[in-house]
Amino acid sequence: MKRLPVICCILVLVGWLIPGCEVENCPPNSLTYLHFSLVDQNGRTFNTSDTITIVGQTTVSDSLVSDTLINQETAASSFSIPLSYDAYTQFIFVYHALDVGFVGRDTIRIDHRNIPYFTNLDCGTMMFYEITGVQHTHHRLDSISLTNPNIDNNEKENIRIYFTVTAVAQ
Repeated sequence: MKRLPVICCILVLVGWLIPGCEVENCPPNSLTYLHFSLVDQNGRTFNTSDTITIVGQTTVSDSLVSDTLINQETAASSFSIPLSYDAYTQFIFVYHALDVGFVGRDTIRIDHRNIPYFTNLDCGTMMFYEITGVQHTHHRLDSISLTNPNIDNNEKENIRIYFTVTAVAQ
């Protein structure tokens, strides 16, 4: 009977030193975003002179659903935008010139494969993506290049959007 308190103290001490559950090793960023970079015809990063609104579109139960993801961003050189869990996500870039108002819009469709990623029970799941195709209009943007088709929680450029930029006389 005299040993019972000593054994209890030892068990409590061992339980305190060695945790019974898995130590949480969750990634610091569990969200995944598609990263666009805006570049000129020579591949140099530039800041837009227009304000840009980006609307995301996808289908839910055979209905087209739209949501404003970025609203009237000025002097932007890149964007980070989430993708849908559907097989594709469509983005509408709406351009507004500061001096003349509405200028135009371009549509970019990203076809992607969804890759559920499970780390452990404490962290839950994340959705990674693989870009399988890109289509776009040519109203203001010239071309698009796919720089990295794999979208995960590491922040890196996935798509480079090329615009023709004219030099402004100073």
